[in-house]
Amino acid sequence: MRWYFHLATAVVLFSRPAMAQIQVAMLPGGASPGMSASVFARDLVSTTAQEYGVTANKHWSEIYFTRVRGEQSVIMTSHRNGETWSSAAPASFSGQYNDSHPWLSPDGERLYFVSRRPGPGPSEALNVWVVERSPEGWTSPFTLGSPVTDQTVHAPSVSGSGTIYATGLIQLRNVGGQYSPAERLTPDITGSHPTVAPEEDFLVFSARRQGGFGGKDLYVIFRQPDHSWTNPQNLGTDVNTSRGESSPTLSSDGRFLFFSRDGNVWWVDSAVIEAFRPSHR
Repeated sequence: MRWYFHLATAVVLFSRPAMAQIQVAMLPGGASPGMSASVFARDLVSTTAQEYGVTANKHWSEIYFTRVRGEQSVIMTSHRNGETWSSAAPASFSGQYNDSHPWLSPDGERLYFVSRRPGPGPSEALNVWVVERSPEGWTSPFTLGSPVTDQTVHAPSVSGSGTIYATGLIQLRNVGGQYSPAERLTPDITGSHPTVAPEEDFLVFSARRQGGFGGKDLYVIFRQPDHSWTNPQNLGTDVNTSRGESSPTLSSDGRFLFFSRDGNVWWVDSAVIEAFRPSHR
C-alpha cells in the first residue's frame, strides 16, 4: 500500500536576500522550524530506524537522506506532488551497496554520495560517487577519478564552485574541471561531516571539543578574505545538547540546517548561524 503525507495550508516565508521564497506547504510536515531545533518530517524521514544526511533541492520538490537498514545504509528519496510527499523509497542508484551522505549540487543537476561499491581506489574504501540528472532520471554512478579516488573521502559537501569538503576537514578544489590533491583547512582544524554554504562563506561541522555539551557538537567557521577560516564556534544550546549532534547538512537554498541526533534528523532555521558571524559580534 502506498502512503502519502499531506501538508498544511500554504503560508509564505520571506527568506533572506538571495534565497527563493518558500511556501510552508512545500515542506515535509507542513511546518518550518524556528530558532530552536526540532525533529524533521517525523514518520516520513525520521522514523524508528536511523536516519541522517538530508539534502533537498532549492525548489523543495525532492529530498534525499540516508536510512540504516540492519548493517546496510541506503539512500532514500521522497518527491513532492503539489502539497503531498510520496513515501520514502530507495533512490534508483542505491540499495545494493552501502551508500550514504547524499549531497545535491546547488543547481540540483548532480548528486554526490559516499559508497563502498567496487571501483577505483583502495578496496572497500569509502569514496565519492556521482550521478547526474538526465531526461530518464539519474545516470549510473561514476567516480571523480584521481586524486579523489586515491584516498578515503567521507561525507562530501560540495560548494557552488565545485570544491569538495569532507571529513577530516579537507578540501579538494575544482580547477577547470579537475580536482587538486586534498588540502587541510587553514588553520588546521579537526572535525567531521562538514557542510559548506554554496558561496563558501561558512562551514558547519561536528566535533568533540573541549567546552562542548557532551558527545559531539556542531561548530561553525567563517571564511576570511585571505581564504583562511575563523576559529570554531559552538552553535550553542539552540542546536547542541549532551546527547550528541552530527552529520550537519544545509538545504540547497541555505534556509535550513539539518543534523542527526538520537538516530533522527533534526532541523533549525539557518539564521542561528548568523549570530556567530564575525561582523555580527
